[in-house]
Amino acid sequence: MITVLKRKVSKSEAKLLVKAIKSTPNIMGYSLREWLEAEHVIVSENEKGNLLGACLNYDINRDWYKIGALFVFKEFRGQGIGKSLFYKSVEDAVQRGKNVYTISSNPIVIKMMEDSGFEKISKFFDLIKVWKQDRLLFIKHTVGWVMNLYRIKEIFRKTIVFTSNAPFVFGVKFSQ
Repeated sequence: MITVLKRKVSKSEAKLLVKAIKSTPNIMGYSLREWLEAEHVIVSENEKGNLLGACLNYDINRDWYKIGALFVFKEFRGQGIGKSLFYKSVEDAVQRGKNVYTISSNPIVIKMMEDSGFEKISKFFDLIKVWKQDRLLFIKHTVGWVMNLYRIKEIFRKTIVFTSNAPFVFGVKFSQ
């Protein structure tokens, strides 16, 4: 039996996630500290409480929620766990009256965006046109996210290690 629930991850779980995410080209990743501090993590676990996957989410401000990293451990992929994590994350945001923002180059996640009614945007500067009244907040968030030392190292490392040129797609879903 697989359970999907909202809870913080333990330090050992966060370490496993950080290490495993380093091997995928589709997620720039979050640091151990960011995983431990995240308030809105959705996890999937088996009947023994073992972590199968997780989705790190956080509030950007009072109106916006970001699905930051969706990851399922390799041996559990293909069982619908990623979809469950993504849909539960969207549900959490909507129940709390938040608009949802995410970005991915993974075709499976992009399909989930489509299936969940996200507006897909292919260029960063087109995205800030959608965000309208929160444009400056969004730019500040994005610059802060990119300027994180952990992510800078990962972006450079993954650019060298992985040759994938899949474009990133931005997705927004308004709660109202």
